[in-house]
Amino acid sequence: MSTPEPSHGLSTAAEARLLRAAVESGLEAMVVVSPDGRMVSFNHQFVLLWPIPSDVVASGSDDAALRSVLDKVVDPDGFLERVRACYADPTHPARDELLLRDGRVFDRYGTPLRDPGGEYLGWAWYFRDVTAERRAAQEALEAGERFAALARTLQESLLPPHLPDVPGLEVAARYLPAGQGVDVVGDFYDVFQTGESTWAVVIGDVCGKGVEAAKVTALARYTIRAAAIGDQAPTRVLQLLNDAMLRQHPDSERFVTVTFLSLAQRQGVVRGVLCAAGHPPALLRRADGRIERVGTNGMILGSFEDPTLDDTPFDLLPGDTLVLYTDGVLEARAADNPELYGEERLTALVAGLGGRSAAAVAQAVEGDVVAFSGACASDDTAVLVVRVPEDVHAAATWPRG
Repeated sequence: MSTPEPSHGLSTAAEARLLRAAVESGLEAMVVVSPDGRMVSFNHQFVLLWPIPSDVVASGSDDAALRSVLDKVVDPDGFLERVRACYADPTHPARDELLLRDGRVFDRYGTPLRDPGGEYLGWAWYFRDVTAERRAAQEALEAGERFAALARTLQESLLPPHLPDVPGLEVAARYLPAGQGVDVVGDFYDVFQTGESTWAVVIGDVCGKGVEAAKVTALARYTIRAAAIGDQAPTRVLQLLNDAMLRQHPDSERFVTVTFLSLAQRQGVVRGVLCAAGHPPALLRRADGRIERVGTNGMILGSFEDPTLDDTPFDLLPGDTLVLYTDGVLEARAADNPELYGEERLTALVAGLGGRSAAAVAQAVEGDVVAFSGACASDDTAVLVVRVPEDVHAAATWPRG
């Protein structure tokens, strides 16, 4: 009985020529090695990729071909060991990368060849020069690292390198950038002296990230510093910031939320005046454990000409701790859990931190947020803590106003 012709009308010889042409025109270098170690088939790309001597090619010996290229690879022993292992156990495909001494990188893929009945026919190797791809990936990685370093440097320039020593008070801050810290983001804080017996404490959050957010952050921080000199009321300071934002970035969609706190020693008590412009309320933990929310939630800055802003006066006594924070704290959540960290959780945490220093409180808040979110912060987080120590009397350390 004669073998039927294929339905497409091609003879066996024509099919073989067609298959050979397809192999030759491929982008990958290919060589097929028989079970007895003979190179039974290879394409032109293989000859170009591996400049094997013509006499070795003519011999058809796979072993001779392998040895002829050992001086070209960085790890000749590993190169041979992988080949021998594949030939000894031709059951699974293998893939790796070869580093050549001339700087090239080859992607190597090998697979056993079997007929429909499962009989082992030989081993096929495929090689592709991926040098350009790997260099591009490395350049992208290095560029990303440079950008991340630049972003960190710019971010650090928008935050004080260290907080000043404020007589009679403890101040501490913690900052946690979102993601991998490769973007400049808008959280900022500051503590600075505004007069002989007055200090300012600021925390804020600019909408968005990147260069535009950095520009607004810089404008906010330095405008507040300039406006606060001379013991201006917090509402006045933030109104001046709002005016500056509208004047310098009239078409920008960026806005900022800020809490500005003025502190002064008056008759032996640290008196504070706080104004919150669209910012979460501060939490005040009294020495006896009571928690008070300080400040009314005024309007954001940079969007309206006359935002509604209110000053909230209060006193800080020995043992009292004031916690200011950005919304990255409240909105923290784990990647697989929609539940937010929230104000209730933060309030309960702060209530249990009695007797701790400002630095310990700030660190505890950051640590609890990180633990809750699984270190998967989608927004940057800043915490700023002001505390009056139990054993330090403000009247003895601040000049009288």
